[in-house]
Amino acid sequence: MEISVLIPVYNEAENIIPLVDELEQALEPWAGKFEVIFVDDGSSDAGPSILKQLVLQKSWMKVISFRRNTGQTAAFDAGFRSATGKVIVTMDSDLQNDPADIPKMMELMNSGYDFVSGWRKNRKDGFFLRTFPSRIANWIIRKATGTGLHDLGCSLKAYRRELSDELRLYGEMHRFIGVFMENLGAKVAEIEVHHRPRIAGESKYNLVRTFKVLIDLVTVWFMQGYRTKPSYLFGGVGFTLIGSSALVALFVLWQKFYLGAWVHRNPVFIIAVMLLILGVQFVVFGLLGEILIRIYFETSRSRPYLISQKLGFSLPEPVNRSSRQENQPCAE
Repeated sequence: MEISVLIPVYNEAENIIPLVDELEQALEPWAGKFEVIFVDDGSSDAGPSILKQLVLQKSWMKVISFRRNTGQTAAFDAGFRSATGKVIVTMDSDLQNDPADIPKMMELMNSGYDFVSGWRKNRKDGFFLRTFPSRIANWIIRKATGTGLHDLGCSLKAYRRELSDELRLYGEMHRFIGVFMENLGAKVAEIEVHHRPRIAGESKYNLVRTFKVLIDLVTVWFMQGYRTKPSYLFGGVGFTLIGSSALVALFVLWQKFYLGAWVHRNPVFIIAVMLLILGVQFVVFGLLGEILIRIYFETSRSRPYLISQKLGFSLPEPVNRSSRQENQPCAE
């Protein structure tokens, strides 16, 4: 496969058929060399039945169904693990992303870029509830991570598969994919894409998700700078506190010998003790973090979702038991 298009779906029954028609037209230049993977994220509407009907009609279409709603990040991760294309394109299922932008993104990929991110420069969403909070969140993320991308929340993106295979997504981390790509050393490009108003279905976005993104930003910031050496962060804070404790303790001694202040009546002494305890705790946190990081990198990673079924994927060839037995040596 040249292209794998990955689309999470959650209660978008009205948009599935029009989206499939637009995708078929946009991907016509790659006829026979593309696949479209819909990841049903536990939809409760007619979407799953529509997908089951379409997968029987379209040879290029595949469906992954979750047992329950897990989130867009998990849907992306499941799609990345199942895609077979050299280039993977992600997009939303609400028809606000335009499939006609895919060929333009492929041109950039063919010119040598590893990752192309869409930029909804002229968004067709409500300003106060969606556009403005998104701009604030993007600005904060750019300042915290140093990324040059303008629209980190745009789902329309293209990746080389060897880089998408390195992604491990949790929480709401799909919004930081651009940052992860830059950290992997990818050659990154950003392109303005056509953004359309929603004409059917209901938006799943709310302001709570903005706060979740900001919370995840702390994790991204930590993983970006201290993923392999958490002791540098916690140890640095710990030794700073221990040093501060020593300075405060010296001040207490000065008060005792030159001012005649009693230690047990001096609250500054309590501050020195508390700084020492906190400093030791931070150093211990750093050591524990080092242990956890080594466990993380040296053991297999589990997935935060359960797949109930896969449709349209080729099945493994059956094992010929008789030939297997013939080729095996007999025990004497």
